[in-house]
This record gives sequence, structure tokens and C-alpha cells, in this order.
Amino acid sequence: MSPIDFEDHAVTKVKQEDLKSISSLLQEQLKLEELIYSLEETLKMQKENLRTLSGETLPTAMAELGLTATEMYDGSKVKVVEDIYVSIPKDPEKSKECYGWLEANGLGDIIKNNVGISFGKGEGNKAKHLEETIKEMGLVPEVKISVHPSTLKATIKKWHEEGKSIPDNKFNLFIGQKTKITRKT
Repeated sequence: MSPIDFEDHAVTKVKQEDLKSISSLLQEQLKLEELIYSLEETLKMQKENLRTLSGETLPTAMAELGLTATEMYDGSKVKVVEDIYVSIPKDPEKSKECYGWLEANGLGDIIKNNVGISFGKGEGNKAKHLEETIKEMGLVPEVKISVHPSTLKATIKKWHEEGKSIPDNKFNLFIGQKTKITRKT
């Protein structure tokens, strides 16, 4: 039996109009991919525009007029509120400092500790007996320490509102103002 040349075989069996149909569908996919990329870039840019308007331009303009709140013609209420952004840096040394600071300041209970071990093929029995045999097996667990972003923000915001100092040289931290619009219902 002779080997089959699939490419040659496919070309001889496929009709030209079928290839045009596939080509057309591929072109449509490329156009959609380009459109989605463009829309995502536009969305990113508009989010930055909104952040600048709400977090810088409007609070400054309102402060210049001595306003901290106002009401719009449609009944929506606008006020300047304090905004906080905080995250733990990805750099292992800096993140270790953040977790240490949280622990040292009585906030360690918001830290999540996940310990896990990766098993290879055929090690299902080891996984089942992990609790009894982890030390005997000499396995090194993968440890992941984290704080949920919303929990961190709420905790640091409360800490800040209580007038306590937050080390901005450890956390990625921004404290500023932004306008908040409450639409009339």
C-alpha cells in the first residue's frame, strides 16, 4: 500500500467554490479579531479618560468653586468622595513586606494561606494519603499567600479613615478624590 499525500489528495477533492467559502470565513474571523482588539483598546482609553475626569478634573473644578457636592438638573446627586486604590506588589520581597506589615498591625486575619502539592502521573494514592504522610514523603508544598483585593481595599480604607498611617512604600497605594454620581431613581 502506498502512502497517501494528504495535501495533494485534499486539493484534488476540494472544489474551488468551497475554498472561496473557507477563505471568506477566514477573512471574517480576521476582521472580527481586529474589531475586538480595536474595541478593547478604545475601552481601555475611555476608562482612563473617565478616571481622569472623575478623579482629577471634576474634583479640582468643584474645589475651585468651593463645592463638595451638588445636584444635577435631572435630580442626580454628585459628591466628591475619597477614593483609595491599594494592592500588594508582585515583587516577592515587597509582597513579603506587605504581609509582614499586615501581621504586625493586627490585620493578619485577612491573609489567605493556600498550601498545595502538585502530584505527577500515577501519584493518586499519595494525594489521598497526604494528611498522614506529607512529612514522611518529603514533599515540599507550594504555598500561596494572598489577600482578596476587595478585602485589602476595605481594610486599608478603614485603617486610613481611623487616621492610622499606611506605608505607601510597601503597598501600591493611591489615596485621592473622585466624583460619585448617584442617579435619581
